[in-house]
Amino acid sequence: MRRSLLILAMFCSTPALAQPPVISQYPVINHAEIDSSGMSYQGNLSVNQAAGDQQQQANARAIAVGHQATATTQIRQKLRTIVDPTMDAQSTIKGNSFSNGTGILGVNQSAGASNQQANAVRISISAQPQSIDDSVLKQQNVALLYNSDPTDSAPSYRQVATGDQAFTGSRGVIQLNQSAGVGNRMANTLSVRVSD
Repeated sequence: MRRSLLILAMFCSTPALAQPPVISQYPVINHAEIDSSGMSYQGNLSVNQAAGDQQQQANARAIAVGHQATATTQIRQKLRTIVDPTMDAQSTIKGNSFSNGTGILGVNQSAGASNQQANAVRISISAQPQSIDDSVLKQQNVALLYNSDPTDSAPSYRQVATGDQAFTGSRGVIQLNQSAGVGNRMANTLSVRVSD
């Protein structure tokens, strides 16, 4: 009796194991898009936009005024991920985005996976001069643990586009990080120290 149950169980489970996995015929596209946003901004504007998986983005601002004023910023980003290096990704800024503005603008836009982006501004106005150092930004490596896909896999589609009217007529500090892909690291840093 036990033998007949085992044979019956084997025949019942065989069709379930024989079915091929369902795979979509359309590729997954990670698409980040900004269209006609942030026009005529004034003051401090920070934008982080991401499409995909495990993105790290930061906009840091520090302004200090006083006798011994010191403005400091510190950004630490660390990733350790498993991603598909063949994914499609697209980042687009179009229209009149961020045009005719004044002030400090920081934009991080990424599509894909495991991208790190940071914008940092620090401004100090004090009575005593101070030295400028590189401590404003510290980004650690992106450790990507790739899967064991075959080397003959189809190439991925990646595109970064910025329209010709975006950012026109703007004044001040403009920091832009824009990426499409896997494991990109980008940073903009500005440090201004003025003594009275």
